[in-house]
Parts: sequence; structure tokens; C-alpha cells
Amino acid sequence: MAVTSTKIYANTLAVQYASRLDGERLRRVAEAKTVAEGMRMLGDYGYSFLSGSTIDGFVVEETNRLIEFIADCAANESIANALVLPFLYNNVKLAYKSRYVDIPQDSYYRLDIDTDKIANGDYTDCDKTLAEALGYLDSENERKPQNIDIAITNAMYDNLCSSKDRLLRKYFKAEVDMKNILTAARMRRLNIKREDEFIPGGKINIDDLVEAATGKDFGLLFVRTPYAEMAERLEQSNFENLYEFERESDEHLFYMTDSLCQDMSSYEPFLNYYTRARIELKAIKTALVCVKTDSRQTFFERMPDIYR
Repeated sequence: MAVTSTKIYANTLAVQYASRLDGERLRRVAEAKTVAEGMRMLGDYGYSFLSGSTIDGFVVEETNRLIEFIADCAANESIANALVLPFLYNNVKLAYKSRYVDIPQDSYYRLDIDTDKIANGDYTDCDKTLAEALGYLDSENERKPQNIDIAITNAMYDNLCSSKDRLLRKYFKAEVDMKNILTAARMRRLNIKREDEFIPGGKINIDDLVEAATGKDFGLLFVRTPYAEMAERLEQSNFENLYEFERESDEHLFYMTDSLCQDMSSYEPFLNYYTRARIELKAIKTALVCVKTDSRQTFFERMPDIYR
């Protein structure tokens, strides 16, 4: 009973927190005369606003607020840890790369992990899967950012896709599948083949993904998956509109956790808010960048469907 009450409380807070932005407010931000004006609007809507902040600085600060919300309000520690893991692993990637390139300190999210230890090769604070991945990178003397990202991303999804919670496993396996389809499309577009770029852990077989990247019938390989129509549209565009597939992938995860009769005693509403927050930050960043570059029409063409 106590756990259910905690879920209801967490979900209620998440539903309230998700009401800051709607389509009309997002349009106003995209139509702002300057980035500063757009950020002031966001401050009025309840977002963090610091005069002189950069677009990236705004996104990092809002992500920190999301992380704090998850840590403070999630129904239990395992859910909180799973949802925060992508941000923690982002810090790990930056820390590892800091051996070879300068990484600004404000690029890191506020998380309880000592990035200096990772930069210096001390992985005692890392989980077993991550420590093994970092050890492998050390043994290979790896310096290529892409290969560092692949190894650490694979370790992250190994943890997430083996979660004890069925809903989390379903959610992150779907995320892996869609990332892998997008990777296959990029390879098809560039006429390259790198099997190691596919993330293990999803439901779609890696061999099928390799075939999709190199064969002829791209859409047919995914016809029995929930992503069949998305993959077909990718193929019909001749793999030109990859951003559309990325947007549809985010929204697929959103609708996976959004039902007309949400069970407030489940984790679903909280996970739905988490997904919406990630979509929201991407949309806001895109809107502000389009204001900065005076390419507002591009934003309206790419505006997420959940705000239309």
C-alpha cells in the first residue's frame, strides 16, 4: 500500500510539472525577436532564467532541474536510478574524453559521480558493466570520440534493458530498436557498414539491422515491428529526412506511456512525464537556435506533433 501511495504522489507531481509548455507557448518562443526575449518568456512559464545565459547553458540547467525532480520524486530508488542513468553516462563520456580534449565544466550535469576519478582511470565508483567498458577502452588506448561513445552507450543500455521492472525494460528496448533503425538508415544513406555501431539489447535482431543497412528491402525487414510505418517513411524519403524519424521515435516513447485512462498506481505517468520533458528540451533548444539563426520556419516544419 505504501508503494502505491508513493507512486500516486510521484505521478501527481509529474502531471502538474508537465503543464508548463503547450503548443501556443512554444510558438511564442519560436516567434520571439531575440534569444533573450525567448528565454524571458520561458522564465515566465516557470523555466530557469538567468540573464546572459547561453542556449546550451539553459538546456543544461533545465536538465539539472529534471534530474533533481526525478531524484526527489520518483516512487523508488531503482526507477530514479534508471531514468537518471543516461545523464550520468553522459558525464562519464565527457570525463573520459577530457583526457584528450578540453571539456568545459558547465557541460557536466550535477550528479553524484566524481568525474576527475574517471578522467584519471579510477573506476571504483562505476557499476561493473561500465567499469569493464572503460577498462576495454583503456586497453585499446582508444581516443576516437565515436568509439568512446559506442562503448559507454552499450554499457548503459546493457544496464537499462536488463532492468527488473517490465515497463522500463519495454521502454528502453524500444528506444534501442529505434536508435538502431536510425543507425541502419544512416549507413544506408552513406553506403557504409559498421556492425559495432548497433546497440545490443533491443528486440530487433542485429543481423536484420545489418541487412537493412546493406540490402534492398529496408522497410520490409521491420514490417512485423511497431516501427513499420516509421521505417517505411524513412525508405520513401530515400533516407533524407532522418530528423523526422528521430522526432517520431521520441513521440513513439511518449505514446507508449500515455493512455486515456492512466493507472496512477503504476510507473507509467511518471515515465510519460520523463519522456515529455526530454522532447520538450529538444524542442525548446531547436526553437531558440532557429530564433538565433533567423530560420523560424524550419522550427515550425520540425515542431513535435504533441505540440500541434
